[in-house]
Amino acid sequence: MRAYVGVTAQELSEFLASGTLDVSDVYAATEFFIKSNSDLDEEEIEYALSLVAAEDAQDLVTEETGVPLVLAFEVTSELIEAEHEMSISLSAPLNWQTLECCFEISDSGEELTWYATQEISDKITEWLH
Repeated sequence: MRAYVGVTAQELSEFLASGTLDVSDVYAATEFFIKSNSDLDEEEIEYALSLVAAEDAQDLVTEETGVPLVLAFEVTSELIEAEHEMSISLSAPLNWQTLECCFEISDSGEELTWYATQEISDKITEWLH
């Protein structure tokens, strides 16, 4: 299951160093969310969830934390503790190996720029400033 979490560049930097991200809940296309949004296709559902995570990230940003970002993970069923309306609770921290990509959020909050995981270490210094 694809899952999204909003973070700051500082949090991403710490995740890059440690290899684990300890969050209790992440946004995901739960059965309830899919049924409630039956007019959306899979890509539109994923985009909607990533924008919700982007809003969270924007709320976390201060001058010291760098830019807001969204991380997309592939979460296995073993890690899912519970499903909610538009999120899942996790039974363990996320790890770097399950990170699919990173999105930089535009100033307007409505556009996301995709980055592959291997690009993150090159971009992190820029995102921190």
